[in-house]
Amino acid sequence: MTWFKVDDSLHSHPKAMAAGLAPMGLWLIAGSWSNANLTDGFVPDYMLPRFAEGASEHAEKLVAVGLWRRAKGGYRFHDWHEYQPTRESRIAEREKWRDKKAKQRAGYNEKQSSASSDVVVSPGDNEGDSLGDSPGDSSGESRLSRSQSRSRKNNQQPSVVGGAKRATRIADDWTPSPALVAWAQEKCPNVDGRYETQQFVDYWRAKSGKDATKLDWDLTFQTWFRRAQKDAGSKPQRAGNRLAGADTRSGATDWNDPKNLEF
Repeated sequence: MTWFKVDDSLHSHPKAMAAGLAPMGLWLIAGSWSNANLTDGFVPDYMLPRFAEGASEHAEKLVAVGLWRRAKGGYRFHDWHEYQPTRESRIAEREKWRDKKAKQRAGYNEKQSSASSDVVVSPGDNEGDSLGDSPGDSSGESRLSRSQSRSRKNNQQPSVVGGAKRATRIADDWTPSPALVAWAQEKCPNVDGRYETQQFVDYWRAKSGKDATKLDWDLTFQTWFRRAQKDAGSKPQRAGNRLAGADTRSGATDWNDPKNLEF
């Protein structure tokens, strides 16, 4: 969307006051049209009757007060390039936006293809615009994504709209699946599974803002546990806080027992 910029002192500008309300109405509508069509302030003669009754007389009034000037085949705004975006800048901005979205989609697809590898990166761990963002949209989380977050309360799978996943908050009943527990036992043997899982859930439920939403909570869980495993290697081990069967005291949990798959 291209905005036609109007100074907040226009109402008392000498030229605007000299022109009058009807000519200034034409000036405003024509400016909006020019920005939408990227004509750099040029208004063709044939468009004037479409803008207002008596537009030709209003246009001459705008010329007389110095807001417009005559040009071949129409009129031009005075000093357009000092106050309004140019056609060249708008085209460059659109191309920049297209390149940005193409890189985001390429990065998203690359992360999806690597999800099954040993090194798992959560697509939601990186800041940036979502795949559904568009130029001119600064509202943040859309009403659609908020509605999807609410409907996903008891569903661990990310919402999908138009083929693209949308980030959501962690579900109220989220728990690691047996497959995730098995992964954690194998890859993060020095981590206290129950303790870190509770820390993980409590942290993300208390988190606010856009950073509290993720595309894939299972992958975010894996990232959390890898960090915990790395920290465990550099700190003294808490008594009894190891995930897999290093604790041989009487009554210790046997993690090889299928009934103890859950943390």
